[in-house]
Amino acid sequence: MRTIAELGLVLLLATAGAVGTWKIAGPPDRSVPCDPKQISPDEVCLATVKAEWGDVLWIDARSEADWKRDGLEGSIHITTMGQVPFDQQIEANMEAIMKGHKAVVYCNGVKCTVSKETARQLRDFGMLPEVKALHGGYDALNAAGMIKLRGSSPAN
Repeated sequence: MRTIAELGLVLLLATAGAVGTWKIAGPPDRSVPCDPKQISPDEVCLATVKAEWGDVLWIDARSEADWKRDGLEGSIHITTMGQVPFDQQIEANMEAIMKGHKAVVYCNGVKCTVSKETARQLRDFGMLPEVKALHGGYDALNAAGMIKLRGSSPAN
């Protein structure tokens, strides 16, 4: 019985320490660091997009299920990893592509390469003035508070 009481006391003290640290230091920083000088030329930082790019076509290169669940509002879905051929995806999204905006492609996170491959193929098609992969992808968008689950607001 004494062991259980000691374990309970340890858990109580650990929880109090964690809550105290949270109250003093605040929540952990979940932002995705991005230095434009240290990323590849085919990538772009979210801060750069927000500050300099203006109207952007967001392209979700994750799975279609992920895009439908929590894709960036107003984004389109084009990916190199799907069952649908790339040219058919381009054709299905032609109206958005033909608006001539710069495009930012995102996938899951820093280590995801699907966005870079999708951006490369979109550049090869030559219909957009500039296409880059978002450094940090979905993780960067989510940390910036730009992601909302679909169906979680009255508008959906």
